[in-house]
Amino acid sequence: MNLDAGITGIIMGGVLSLPVLGIAVIYGMTGITNFAIGTIGVFCAFMTWTFFSYGTVVGILVGLATSFVIGYVIQWFLLTPLSEKGGDSTLFFIVTICIGLVFTGLTRVLFPRPNISLLLPRMGTVRILGVTTSGLKIFAFFFALSVLFLIRLSEKHTNIGKSWRATSQNLKLAKTVGIDTQHVFAWASSIGCMLSFSGAVFWAALYNVSLMSGWDLTFLGFIIAVVGGIGNIWGGMLSALLMGMVMSYSGHILGGMWQSVVLYFIVILVLIISPRGILGSERSL
Repeated sequence: MNLDAGITGIIMGGVLSLPVLGIAVIYGMTGITNFAIGTIGVFCAFMTWTFFSYGTVVGILVGLATSFVIGYVIQWFLLTPLSEKGGDSTLFFIVTICIGLVFTGLTRVLFPRPNISLLLPRMGTVRILGVTTSGLKIFAFFFALSVLFLIRLSEKHTNIGKSWRATSQNLKLAKTVGIDTQHVFAWASSIGCMLSFSGAVFWAALYNVSLMSGWDLTFLGFIIAVVGGIGNIWGGMLSALLMGMVMSYSGHILGGMWQSVVLYFIVILVLIISPRGILGSERSL
């Protein structure tokens, strides 16, 4: 049971790391805490479910395109202008919560079912140290790891990645040398929303998603991001894996009703010991 719980926890952490990475990308680049990211991801997962009748690839591409456009438009036309006018963290909290409520409402109005499951290819089974698990779960975990490394590689070897890094390190200097920071922020928001969508898709394939799943992914994602060091991509990934293990073992040993109790107790303990997270926040809240 212990080994099974450990493998389940690692896989759960890998899936949860996708919205966490989305949060880290957006906050690390823009300094904005976007609390709508989970509901946007779930809305786009419902879009994918709607277009699944045209094929799995078509459905996923529609979801990716929708999440990219939503992230870009919200950042370009709303969040960046508010930031330039001196918007503070309280304002962004209120605005992004309202955006999240809008997308929850749109999901309820536009789609006929309150919850969905996505039938992705199961990819057989994999046996690890005597424990049999779904190939799809293993794929989800390595997909999350691949995204992490792609983000880091893009920062070093692509122009947009170098612009992200420069902008996150020194916004004024980035503007001085001619970097279009509004474009950089919009791209960061788009990628963050696409990562949230990816997490929602895997969650819908492995479990299911409902109208409220977006809020679950959002708040759990932010808690995990803060524990790792909000804005710190490596910290977010490490924290997601650790929190996945905590949730899995607490559920196996104490029962499902104790998962949240144990999780939030450990979160409080970690933040008392290290207020800036395990690997340190790359920005100040």
